[in-house]
Amino acid sequence: MSHSDGPSGVDQLLDRALLAASEGDRATAKLLAGQVLAVDRNNTDAEDLLAAPAEYGEIRRLTILFADLVDSTALSNRIDPETYRTIVGRYRDDVLRIVDRYEGHVGSTKGDGLLASFGHPHAHEDDVYRAVQAALDITRVIAELSTRVRRRFGVEIDVRVGIHRGIVYLDTAQDDVYGFAANLAARMCSLADPGTVAISAAVEPLVRGVFELRAQLPRHVKGVEDPVRHYQVIAERDMTRAALSPLVGREREYAHLQRRWADATAGTLRTPGVAIQGEAGIGKSRLAWSAAELAAQSHGTVLQLIGSPFHTDVGLRPIRRLLERRCGIDRTSEPAERLQLLRSEIEQRALDPATVLPLLAPLLGIDPQVGYQPASAEGRKLSGRICGAVRDYLLACVRDTPALVVVEDMHWFDEDTTEVIQSLLAADLDGHVLIVMTSREQAVPASALTEVLDLKPLSDSETDELIVALHPDATPDQRHVVRRRCDGVPLYIEEVVAKLRTQPSDTSSVGGVPDTLYEALYARLKSSSNAIRVAEAAAIIGSRVERSLLSAVVDLDEQEVEHIVGELVQSRVLEPLDQNSWRFHHELLREVAAELSPPSLRRELHSRIADTLAAAAAAGNPDWPLIARHYERAERYTEAAASYAQASANARQRGALREALSYLTHAVTHVEKSPPGPDRDHLEVNLRLGRAFLAQAAEGVFSPNAAADFERCLHLCSSDLQDDELLSTVMSLYPYYTMRADLERAQRLVESIRGSLVGPRRIFLPVNDFAFGMLAWFRGEFGYARTKMDTAARTLTEEGARALDAMLFMPNDPTAGLYAHLALSRCLDGDVAGVEAELGNAERRCAELSFPKGAFSLAYTRQIEVLIRIESGDLDRAAQAAVELGTIGEQHGFDSWELTGAAQHATVHALAALAGNAADGADLAPHIELLTGFVDTWRAVGVIALITFYDALLARLLIAARRFDEARARLQTGLELARQTRMSFYDAELTRLAAFTTDGRGPRRAALEAAMALGRSQDARVFELRSATDCFELFGEPARQAVTEALHRFPSDCSWPDVIRARTMLG
Repeated sequence: MSHSDGPSGVDQLLDRALLAASEGDRATAKLLAGQVLAVDRNNTDAEDLLAAPAEYGEIRRLTILFADLVDSTALSNRIDPETYRTIVGRYRDDVLRIVDRYEGHVGSTKGDGLLASFGHPHAHEDDVYRAVQAALDITRVIAELSTRVRRRFGVEIDVRVGIHRGIVYLDTAQDDVYGFAANLAARMCSLADPGTVAISAAVEPLVRGVFELRAQLPRHVKGVEDPVRHYQVIAERDMTRAALSPLVGREREYAHLQRRWADATAGTLRTPGVAIQGEAGIGKSRLAWSAAELAAQSHGTVLQLIGSPFHTDVGLRPIRRLLERRCGIDRTSEPAERLQLLRSEIEQRALDPATVLPLLAPLLGIDPQVGYQPASAEGRKLSGRICGAVRDYLLACVRDTPALVVVEDMHWFDEDTTEVIQSLLAADLDGHVLIVMTSREQAVPASALTEVLDLKPLSDSETDELIVALHPDATPDQRHVVRRRCDGVPLYIEEVVAKLRTQPSDTSSVGGVPDTLYEALYARLKSSSNAIRVAEAAAIIGSRVERSLLSAVVDLDEQEVEHIVGELVQSRVLEPLDQNSWRFHHELLREVAAELSPPSLRRELHSRIADTLAAAAAAGNPDWPLIARHYERAERYTEAAASYAQASANARQRGALREALSYLTHAVTHVEKSPPGPDRDHLEVNLRLGRAFLAQAAEGVFSPNAAADFERCLHLCSSDLQDDELLSTVMSLYPYYTMRADLERAQRLVESIRGSLVGPRRIFLPVNDFAFGMLAWFRGEFGYARTKMDTAARTLTEEGARALDAMLFMPNDPTAGLYAHLALSRCLDGDVAGVEAELGNAERRCAELSFPKGAFSLAYTRQIEVLIRIESGDLDRAAQAAVELGTIGEQHGFDSWELTGAAQHATVHALAALAGNAADGADLAPHIELLTGFVDTWRAVGVIALITFYDALLARLLIAARRFDEARARLQTGLELARQTRMSFYDAELTRLAAFTTDGRGPRRAALEAAMALGRSQDARVFELRSATDCFELFGEPARQAVTEALHRFPSDCSWPDVIRARTMLG
């Protein structure tokens, strides 16, 4: 083997050894590792592979990062233990946060060192890149931490980071790694200079195209015989500095806005939108507010829609804040007052309160019980109507007057608010409305309705102009330092100059931009410690700071808070939004102020904020997602979970199903972090049942996510079915089992429930009878099924239905489901009037239900109706029902029903082609392939209830196309599934159709007679009659008696199509 071939061959052998070890084949792994050592006797990876224990772990090739605090022992001798613990704790928190951000895993802490692995437990194709980027972030963040530590405690800290990649033994029981690779990562760390990252020669070829490296002289390290080659990581390659915002040098853009506003005042504005784009702090807001000043000076109307980084997932949040401002609503306004204020605002805008109020009230968290009729829509349709009402309200606000709409920080807008802005741009604005939008990214798609202004950094001359405007007495040397350090970034220029004004002789302290921002903020605040406390609290509150909330959070009297806020406004830390609220002068200033608080204080502030907001929720205007996030950051996870549950309920009221589901997922995540105990278990069960309900609505009752939640609830509940939580869980699992045709498990479940229905619970017996009947129907026991379902319909009471609705966590209403399945039972009896009556009962029941249950249950009814219409040969009504099913799914976000609607529509279309005598195989082939795709997909995901019905339809198409072998195979597939699951409701039809895939009169007649006998034994009257008429049609008079006997099972006035056909044949 040549030298050039060696490493490649060794690596291949090691990879094969590693694969064998991971698959449990330790004999092969050791054999291959021995072959590596035969070529490279000093290969430490192979030695580790041979030495690894065989149990309780894994052999893996991982990238290992080791971070260590420099001279921590000396530091511990210089400061008191409590301060040392605080500093080291913050250092560890920062490292853990960064590693977690890149999805690494810290599994070991050794002294002040932290060992992180990349590639376990989550593997990525770029794990080595992630490790190096995390290391660079660690050195940067700890340098920033050192600055804060120096200011607070008078000491400095530093960190070294080393990275190596190789084979390690993963002790999964102890969550630790062993082997030379882990040890060499620690040795790499010792080779790094303070504040730098060192990587091994094994890592260098993998990352040299991505990161800038500097080779270091080889050095000896403990435990390694030869000097170790290593490299210092300088930076990521091709890193570009982000452009930041200027506040001067905008003459061209400002002149453009002046011209556009002049057009608006004259009513001749042709292009209503102006999008101001650029990076954070580039001057977008300053330019937008310049436009607002122009509008105010000419007495035009100004509307402000402002995005927030805290609410990017909250629907129509900027619209809510606008409504609150214009209505005069604050968080302490009582519900009745909020409703009256909203009604007054709507009337002032000359809109119809009866139409508009029910659509805008949910945005403000006003419940219909306060005094209005809710909108008669659900889901996506409701959401669309709300967006339309918002647009109409905005148009009413700008009617008949020159107007400016300021849309600020659109990159933080939710999807619905963005859609509202786009619809506003497309509306007929009569040439007098200017819409100015700001965004970091291209949040507004380019179009003929919008002009784009891209902002760039300031030139040196513009930087000087800004410095002189802020500090006329600045010296040439000071201006030079600011220009050199700030790179034309107005935000940084403002903050550095502000510090220079207070410390004019301290020019040398003007350092890098991040340090300068911290120092500038401290220079403004250090007049009193209370100012720092107020700024910290304001930063934790968020982007809008209300007077009452700030006063409630800080431990200062109202007069002192007022004085300190005045100081912060004067020093341009805060700026007023109105008489009772402020915002930070820049978002980055708020972030800096928030970082000043130690973790314990941040948690305490978040806790106070959340408690204050929650206390006002009962009588005020609750923003539950905001309350939940504050509780989350306070690490009060139980309260966070409960608040997210409230947010979910509000989202459901607005028809935002996916948003509601997302909030419940947050709630479950946080309740899992709560202290263990019965109360937590009870809350988790309720949250998971609610989430399972929404998951079934969105994904279908077969949702594996819902099933996982139900299984977890079973684990948390007691084993006593008299426990309401357990009963709710068990009953809610029923549709999951039936959709997967797990009839035996569903039967055991229903039987176990039956025994618990004693005392007051006897009110649930009719629904239990329905469940028994439905399972019997699936098994093909139609007579018993008919009896049980008729009993259920006769004995079910309204009181029982209401009680059951409160206990069940599934979107398909049992009462509506009972009527739908009674219709299906009547179908097999040939009872036309009965079918229509039961479908009507189901529809009326669905109309009484709220979202999402009403819409979901109607979709289920339509699915059943399609099957019935196909059985009766009424393809027009089948197509109509399928289209309606798909529309319900699309409107309300029910993905499973949308797919089912498409599949059923394709089915009806295929049968229509068959009925139109398109018996040519080529004509039917596209229909066959499409329907096959749907059916096979359902089988693949385990949704197999009713699937044998579609197997039979596919067989009909295949027979018509003369593809008899495929038809026979499809029918055998359906019959085999029926045998395995006992889902035999369509066995008679599968057997009947099998007759048309056989050769010879004898086998065909035998198959038809078997189908007749099966239909008769199942009391499937329509199926028996079909087989008899097919037999009569093929074999004539010998089969007349069978047809006559089958007809006797129907009443004389029966008008079912199969009955009419049989009577016509007999003459």
